[in-house]
Amino acid sequence: MKIVLDSNILFSALISGKVVYIDILKALEVFVPDFIFIETAKYEKTILRKTKVQEAFSLFVRELFSQITVIPNLGISRDTYKQALSLCEDIDPKDTPYLALSLELDIPLWTNDKKLIEGLSHKGYTKLITTEEVFRLTLESD
Repeated sequence: MKIVLDSNILFSALISGKVVYIDILKALEVFVPDFIFIETAKYEKTILRKTKVQEAFSLFVRELFSQITVIPNLGISRDTYKQALSLCEDIDPKDTPYLALSLELDIPLWTNDKKLIEGLSHKGYTKLITTEEVFRLTLESD
């Protein structure tokens, strides 16, 4: 299964340090926009302060990112980006790059952002999947 990973999922994985995230990413084909690097840098201190895997954090980060394909912003058409912005602008504009990539690749967006899920669903966008659903799909298939 191919999915676009929202930053809130990545941050949860980084903070929790749970190996199950790596196992799940290995079972999926995961994509993120290059905007993930801006967000990761912005919240780096918070992630480092909250992480449960202090000693092995850099190893965990490398392992996690080795399972993710980063797509540069240039890989998303202007029309798709505009469509994503129009869907996200009154919900949370910071989610636009993730939704744009989901639209561009025509694959679900993995997010736990309730406001985003509700707002997009209300607008008819249903290619969304939660962690609970991803865990159920990937762990049950083992």
